[in-house]
Order: sequence, then C-alpha cells, then structure tokens
Amino acid sequence: MEADIIIKNGKCMTMKNRETADWLAIKDGRIAAIGGGNQYEPMAEQAGLILDAKGGTVLPGFIDSHFHVVQTAINSQSLDLREVCCFEEIGEKIRQASMEKPGESIIGIRLEVGQLREGILPDRLVLDQYCSNVPVWINSLDYQVSMLNTYGLLYFKIPFSIEGVEMDSQGVATGIFRGKANATLRTNILDHIPDKERREAVSRLMPQLLSTGITTINAMEGGNMYSDKDADFIYEYSEEFPVDIALFYQSMDIEKIKNLYLNRIGGSLYIDGTMGARTAALSFEYADCPGRMGSLRFSQPELNEFVTECYRNNMQLSVYTIGDRAIEMALNAHEFALYHTGIRGLRHRLEHVELSDDRQMERAAEMGIIFSMNPTYEAYWGGKGKMYEQRLGERYVRTNCFREIIDSGVCICGGSDSDITEFNPLIGISAAINHQVEYHRASVYETLEMYTCNGAYAIFEEEEKGTLEVGKLADVIILDGDIMMTKKEKIQDMSVLSTIKSGELIYNRL
Repeated sequence: MEADIIIKNGKCMTMKNRETADWLAIKDGRIAAIGGGNQYEPMAEQAGLILDAKGGTVLPGFIDSHFHVVQTAINSQSLDLREVCCFEEIGEKIRQASMEKPGESIIGIRLEVGQLREGILPDRLVLDQYCSNVPVWINSLDYQVSMLNTYGLLYFKIPFSIEGVEMDSQGVATGIFRGKANATLRTNILDHIPDKERREAVSRLMPQLLSTGITTINAMEGGNMYSDKDADFIYEYSEEFPVDIALFYQSMDIEKIKNLYLNRIGGSLYIDGTMGARTAALSFEYADCPGRMGSLRFSQPELNEFVTECYRNNMQLSVYTIGDRAIEMALNAHEFALYHTGIRGLRHRLEHVELSDDRQMERAAEMGIIFSMNPTYEAYWGGKGKMYEQRLGERYVRTNCFREIIDSGVCICGGSDSDITEFNPLIGISAAINHQVEYHRASVYETLEMYTCNGAYAIFEEEEKGTLEVGKLADVIILDGDIMMTKKEKIQDMSVLSTIKSGELIYNRL
C-alpha cells in the first residue's frame, strides 16, 4: 500500500470506543491505514511525507459547533475592548484608530460594563470627546447593546421610536441601543458590507482557524441581530475556503430554507437573551436586579407551531436557549411536536443551554436533543466574583453542568460562539475539564468527544469525519504533547503542531 502522508510515533486517539494507535497513513485525502508498532514501515519508503509526532496526541480535526464566521472575520479588524477598565482607555483606543485610519468609521467590540471603573456604558457625549468627525460604533461583549457617538447616531438614521433607544431626561437619544433598536442598528450596518470585504476577511481568518486545529465549523449566520447577507455569502462561497463550513441559516422562513436545499434551520434563533444583559429568561429573579427575570421572544403556542413545522418538513432545528425558562419552553415545544408528528431522528439542537436542570436533561435525552454548548463561557464568567455569580447569586453553581448532562445521556457538542469568546478549542476543552464547580467537570476524553465525534454527529457527518478510521476524511491534527498525560490546568497552554485537511498538510510547525 502506498501513502501520501504517514504520521508515526503518535498517541493516536481515534475517538471511537477509546481505541488508540501509534501511526496512521493517508492516501487520496482519506485515512488509508492505522495501527500499532512499526507496521507502517513497508509504506514508508514510497510515502510522500512522514511526520514524526514525537509522542504528541494525534486527533481528528476539531469541529467548532457554534461559530459566527462573518462576524468573527469582519471584527478581527475592530478595536478589541475586552481589557479596558475605564472610559479614558476606550478613548485612547479610539484616538489611535482615528489617527491610523483617518476618515474611516471606528468599530469597537467586546466591551464589558462590569469591568469599567465608571460602572456605566459610554454614551454619545462620552464618545464624542474622543472622536466626533466619523461614526463610532461600540458593541458590548454579547452584542446585546450598541453605543454610538453623535456622528454615528445621525449617520445610521435609526428611528428613535423603535423600542430600545435610550433617552435622557430631556427626551434626547443617548446613543445607547438595546433590544429591537440594537438589532435594527446592527442589521442596517452589516447589510452594507460588500461581499468583497466578507471574502477578504474570511480568507484572512482561515489560517488562524487551521493553526488551532479547527477543520470544520458550524456557521451561525443571518437573522435577528445579524445580516441575511452573511448567510447568503456563506451559502454561495463556503466551498472556496479550506475549512469545511456547515451553514445554520438563522431564519424562521422554512420555505426559503427548503428552496436553498438546506436540511437545517436556526442557530442563534433567539428564544431568550443573555445573562450579561439580564435578558436570559430565568425562573427566578436576577440577584443584582430584583424584580427582573429576563424575557422570552415567543409565546408557547407560537414556538410549538414553528417547531412542529420543522418536524413535518424533516428539518433539523437549532434554537438559542440560555436561561432555564427558555430551555423549558423549547423542550415543551419539542414534546408537543414529537407528540403530534411522531418524527424522531432529526437531531435537533439547543444552543448554549447554560442553566438546565436535571429534569430538563432527562427530557432532552429522551427526545435525542443535542446540547450545543460553549465551555469557554465558564472560563470567562464562571466562579466566585464573576458575571454568573453577579447575575445569579448562589445559583451560579448551576451553570454549564457538563458532568450531569453527560451522565443524563445527552450528547454535547462544543463550540466557541466566536467572536464572543476565543475560538481556540484547547481553551474550551480546558474550561470544561477545569469547571469552577468541581462536580460539573467533564473528563478530558469526554471533552475531546465534544469537539470531534459529537461535533460530527450533531451535523450528520459522523460517517465522514469526527473519528480516525480507515476510509474517513483525513482531517487530522497533531498536538505538541500527550493531552492525556498533561496536567489539566496546563491543557489550555498546549498548541497544535500540524493540521491536515482532507489529506493536505496546510498548517505545520513540526
């Protein structure tokens, strides 16, 4: 047997039945052989390339199951405000951007009000102090709030009558947009991005993904808070890029999705909001805002009807659920649809699922519903003193219960929710195995499943990828050490040495 590439001296984790191997061979874009010892040697003489893993872990390529591709790509050129602590630090970044690119609009992302010394968001009057001659658009970390300077307020022309436009005591717009006003503003801005800019930005993103071992992403594009033009772009051009892109078109227009010959719908199809904005729908009051429990975007009958239509059209549905009340509504809708159609096997998904209880896990397992979760949230917001505790009080210990969800029989696939969090899967893997609440922790192997075989299963691609097996696509990565022998707190510091996509070595540091 001939081989194009041989990987030897590896700790090859096939991600099937915990089987391991020492080497694997690749031919014509697929895994041709895998085994132990030195059985590869007869192929070595004529192999096109031999990679020595030197004891490093060899895995299937990582699958990021929740990724905003166009947003991540476009925002890579924006001001990253995640580390700023006060208005003056925001202003310094704005001033610098204004000098570097005079006359161009300024966009800032990842602003967290909880980190600001002032304890409030900057309004237009604050932003005007730093830039008043071009539009300045600042986004909160979760994209639930936008802030404009006065120039931007006039430039983007969002009607002040829309719900969510903040007014001061004189009835004048402050430049802060929430809810429907924020969604309208965002869509208006994003709709005006030309596809040429999208293509250039996504092309720049690809090498970064491959350097972290990501070979497949689930693209959550279009719909409320985003732009359908992003989804249309991914639909049209996804095959141009070296990373496989599974499109989740965030729409409720089933006929439109069917006409595109897509077999899935949704993604960030909002049932509720976020913990940070206190709009995630809870069954109890927010600890830091008594009387407030978040809100639902649908009535139960409305969601029942939509979910049932997805079942009847044999369409995989993915909806956004963060709070326990939103999770309850989604599960109720699935039970209603299942009762009325009897259709199973569509592998429906709930995205995020940050606050599920034991009974909800059991019901999801019974229906075969997948939880598409974002472990990096725990690294950002979990533990004492962080956002989850601020919002939930003592109930913060209930967030992202990986251990209990796995034990209940629910399949978890892992994603980053980029660009809200970093897309490096090793950071997400570390977060799940080092959960701030010890009894919620998943094992290293279980967490690797989230980003490999479970990710493939969640998009019906388990016959092609997700495990290292003969005949499957050669999506393979090599790590710089043995992940099973690395101290758990050090896993986030590991790195990818090589990434092979469909049999082609397209990232390599060996």
